[in-house]
Amino acid sequence: MDGKQIDGLTVKDIMSPAIATAKRDEKVSEVLSRMKKYHLRELPVLDGDRPIGFVGYSSLLLRRSLPLSARVDQVMLPVPRLVEDMKVTNAVEELMSSGVRSAPVVRNEKMVGILSRADLIKLVAQADQLKGKLVREVMTSTPLSVRPDEGIRRAEILMKNLMEKTLPVVDEKGKLVGSISMHDVLDIGWNAKDKQPMDHVVGKEREAPDVRVSGIMNEEPITISPGDTLEKAARTMLDADIATVFVEESGRLEGVISQADLMEQIISLKEKEGVYVQITGLDEHDPDVLDTLYGQIEKSMNRVNKIKRHFPRVFTVHVAKHRSEGFRAKYSIQARLTTDHGMYYAKASDWSLFKTMDQMLEYLEKNIKKEHERDIELKKVRRRL
Repeated sequence: MDGKQIDGLTVKDIMSPAIATAKRDEKVSEVLSRMKKYHLRELPVLDGDRPIGFVGYSSLLLRRSLPLSARVDQVMLPVPRLVEDMKVTNAVEELMSSGVRSAPVVRNEKMVGILSRADLIKLVAQADQLKGKLVREVMTSTPLSVRPDEGIRRAEILMKNLMEKTLPVVDEKGKLVGSISMHDVLDIGWNAKDKQPMDHVVGKEREAPDVRVSGIMNEEPITISPGDTLEKAARTMLDADIATVFVEESGRLEGVISQADLMEQIISLKEKEGVYVQITGLDEHDPDVLDTLYGQIEKSMNRVNKIKRHFPRVFTVHVAKHRSEGFRAKYSIQARLTTDHGMYYAKASDWSLFKTMDQMLEYLEKNIKKEHERDIELKKVRRRL
C-alpha cells in the first residue's frame, strides 16, 4: 500500500468498536477497575450516546489531588470527536494535537466506534514507503531514564514533563534492566487500600508513596535493535499490546520508539500541504505567546524549505519548564523535524522561552545546511571520479 492509498483512507475504513466506555457520573475507582480489566489506557466518557470527554492515566495523573470517590466528570479531559468520512491522515493530526491515544467516532453526534493508535499503527506495517525505514532513523536517541534505586515520584515527574507513558530503567552502566509505566505509578498512587482518607481535602496534592522504582518495574522490557525496520517495530507493539519499545544494542539502551513516533511517519505520507507542527508541554495559554512561537517556527521552516530536497513535513516540539531561581523559570526545548530528506534533532535551553526557541531553530537550520553542503561536495567528488 503506497502513501496515496493511505492518504485516501477514511476513519470508517479502519476504526474499531469501543471495548468499554465511562459515564460522567461514575466514580474514578470504577473506571480504573474497568481500564485494568480491559488493559486500556483511556476511555471515552459518554453522556447518553454522546461523547463529552475522555479519562485516562494522563488525566488521572493531572488530578491526583482528587479522591477515588470523585466523579469522572471531575477528572475527564476534552477529546476530539472524529467523523466517519474524515481522512485518516487528518485524524492522526487530530489525535497528535490533542495528545490522546484514541478518540470516539461519531455519526449525527452519537458514538459509533473508536479510532485508536493501534488501529493506525497497523498502517505502518502496510505502507510501502515506511517498510524499509530503520528504527535508528526514527527512534529518540539518548532518552531520559530512571534508576532502580530512585523513587517513583521522579518517574512520575518525568512522565508528566515528557508526555510519556513508559520510561526505561537503567543501571549505573547504562544497561537496560526494566521499564516503569504510568499504569504502575498510578496503581500505587491511586490505590484504594492506601491509608489516606478517601474524603481528604480536594486541592491538596496526593503524595506519591515512598516506593522505589525497583519495587514495581517490569524486569523484562521488550526490545528491538536499531537496525530493525519500522514494520517490525509496529508489529512488536501490536503483538505485545504496548505503546513504547526500547531500542537496545550490545546490552545498552540506545533509544526508544513509540506509537507517537510511528504516527508522525503516517502524517508524513500526506500529500504536501505544508508542515504539520505540534508543540507539547507548554503550560502557557496566552494566544500571543503561541502566535509568537508559531511565527518563529514558520519563518524557520520557510528557510529550511528553500534548501534543496529538504521539504519540512512534520515538526514536533516539546517544551519543559524548570523553576531554578525563585519565581524565575528556565526553559528547555527538544525538537524533531521530518523532511523529505531525513530526520533532524535539535535542543536548547535558556531563561527566555522565545530565545530558547530561536536558539533551537538556529541549531536545527545549521545542521541541515551542513548536511546539504556535505552532499554537494560528495557529488562533486563522485563526478571527478
